[in-house]
Amino acid sequence: MAYHVYVSNSGSEFISHFIMDEKSGKLTLEPDIEMRGSPGAVATNSQGTLMYISLRPDGTVGSFSVDKDSGTLKQIGVATLTEGPPYLFVDNSDRYLLAAYYGASGVTSHRIETDGTIGKQVTWLDTEVHAHSIQTDKSNRFAFVPHTNPSNSIYQFLFDENTGDLRPNSPPFIRPDTEEGPRHFVIHPQQNYLYSVNENGNTVSAFHFDSGKGTIDGFQLISTVPEGTDLEGKTTAEIKITADGRHLYASNRGHDTLALFSVGEDGRLTAKGHFETEKTPRFFDIDPTGQYVYSVGQDSNRLVSYAMNAVDGSLKVLERHDVGENPLWIQFVNQE
Repeated sequence: MAYHVYVSNSGSEFISHFIMDEKSGKLTLEPDIEMRGSPGAVATNSQGTLMYISLRPDGTVGSFSVDKDSGTLKQIGVATLTEGPPYLFVDNSDRYLLAAYYGASGVTSHRIETDGTIGKQVTWLDTEVHAHSIQTDKSNRFAFVPHTNPSNSIYQFLFDENTGDLRPNSPPFIRPDTEEGPRHFVIHPQQNYLYSVNENGNTVSAFHFDSGKGTIDGFQLISTVPEGTDLEGKTTAEIKITADGRHLYASNRGHDTLALFSVGEDGRLTAKGHFETEKTPRFFDIDPTGQYVYSVGQDSNRLVSYAMNAVDGSLKVLERHDVGENPLWIQFVNQE
């Protein structure tokens, strides 16, 4: 099976489009997809037939139908949100679009209409400044929203997939003991652990996740850079975990590496090394087959691909491609 690979370029008014070969990981460049604005965060429904793209600077989110054969996008609607959200997420029922607002200090849920367009706002909840991402857990009953400094918190919400309603959990948030600045997170695919990458601390935090209550409790903090590294001008950005839950990666901006950790049976992380990547790796992702990693450089305007060693998680560079200016998102859709 082949996959469409989309790269959202926030400094350009187009999305870079590639076809990925599953057997080799090789990318074939397709024509750029023009946007009516600078594209930011991207989310799709579970089938990959609908795509939602944050368009800056006017604070809108475009709804697009996806031609899964050619990979072309057709805009079917546009919604004006409070501001351009840095993160979009389609809930597990495919009925609601969730968004976090970095400057406006809040989160929303919007109904997704039967035609795939974004409908009315169901919920607005105030949080603190720098709400950076939002996702639900596997059960679709709980949502978490990390906030970088100065808020330095992870908000905990109850989510109702029947109504789209978000409500504060108890407690409504947790705050790290040190000013780490949680940014993005992943939930272990099999076990009850949650991991946040912390922008300001150059760290990853490990949490026990209570799947009954929807709350988290930290038990480990580990650096994403080698001991003794000067942290001036360095921040983290993205975090991913493999489908088998054995390997976890985090991106280091300034250090310009992808950090690799092994995940123990008890959920604890062990640092296993660093792999050079493009300058300022704002975003990276693991492909749907779990064989390859793709990383984009915010300041190099390039994408680098890696083959992943399934045994130890190590990465081997495959190829590099030019993309648009200031790339910040990668999205996969299977080709039909």
